[in-house]
Amino acid sequence: MNRLFSAVVLAGCCAVAAAQTASVSPDQAAAAEHAAINAERSRSEAAYLAEKKVCYQKFAVNDCLRDAGERERKIRADLRRREIAIDDAQRKRQAAEQAQRRKASAAARQQAGEQAAARRAQGAQNLQKQQERAADNASDRAKAAATARESAQEAQGRMQRHLDETASQARKAAAAPAERARYEEKLKAAAEKKALLDKQLQDNTSPPAKPLPMPP
Repeated sequence: MNRLFSAVVLAGCCAVAAAQTASVSPDQAAAAEHAAINAERSRSEAAYLAEKKVCYQKFAVNDCLRDAGERERKIRADLRRREIAIDDAQRKRQAAEQAQRRKASAAARQQAGEQAAARRAQGAQNLQKQQERAADNASDRAKAAATARESAQEAQGRMQRHLDETASQARKAAAAPAERARYEEKLKAAAEKKALLDKQLQDNTSPPAKPLPMPP
């Protein structure tokens, strides 16, 4: 009968070891170990019932039943301790995983916040650069417009001076014949005046006329 209990315990241990060494998740391993414990408990109960039947066939029935019950209690207590250990380990693991998830979530939120802040800073920097380029372009356009106005004003001034000079030359050219005519008129008037003076001078230097005879 002791060999029977040993076989039950060995089978349970093998089942637990197989569940632990398999490439499964922790939850699956814990579930498998719980299933192995339940199976072992069922086998222990079946073995205990079988041993009780044997005890009733013995002379020292009470002693046999007491020994069988003691072994059954020890097996149940051991199985219960294993269950408690599995549940404690699972709770600790779940708590650690939850803490890790919270930590990862907090890290992800922090990273997302930092990335968003970096994007905002980059956006502000890009906007500032765009504004600076726009200001530079506006300044360049203003300078170009001022230069164009100055060039236009200089060209207009040159054109006006050219027109003034051309008009002055035209006026001088138009006035030249009139000046010559006035000059010739002056020469003619001077010649006439000189001729008149010469005539008067000649008249003044002629001998006096003879007096008329006296009437009888």
